[in-house]
Amino acid sequence: MGAILKPLLVLVIALVVQVELFAELRILGVMPELLLGTTIAAAWVAGSERGAMVGFVAGLLYDLYLPTPFALTALTYVLVAHLVGLIGGAVADTSERLLRRMVSIAALAGGLVLFVTLGELLGQPNLYNGRFLKVVLVGSAYSMVFMPLLHRAMAWAFRAGDRATNAPLRVSVVE
Repeated sequence: MGAILKPLLVLVIALVVQVELFAELRILGVMPELLLGTTIAAAWVAGSERGAMVGFVAGLLYDLYLPTPFALTALTYVLVAHLVGLIGGAVADTSERLLRRMVSIAALAGGLVLFVTLGELLGQPNLYNGRFLKVVLVGSAYSMVFMPLLHRAMAWAFRAGDRATNAPLRVSVVE
């Protein structure tokens, strides 16, 4: 598969699992954010530019299912992926798993907060409600459980494309 098809395959699988499986498997009424996690994993694995591209596509795919303004999720994911990619580049030489975990969970929580903030700025009612803090905390923790798998999936997705272009690949798996 090409450099575009493998990441797209991972995104489609994550989308189907997100909207079909985890719509029913909630913890305290909250489901994990697999597509946001996939975006964060792509930024860790492939850098801010590729992570932002994955975030854009992941966000647009998820926006097809959400009743929020189209591209709100895409904008959120692009911003989160770009920031995580920049941070990942700055800490690429460290093998501190704890640091990578902390950045990932902060990015998950920050992405949820950013989504709600941007939605509220666009006049979306009911995004910020009494469940907001619970959604951010439980959603981030629940999503973090899947981050090692998402990192491996994105490392697999980008590996072949980098061999074809001779571009260096920075793989940082958060376990």
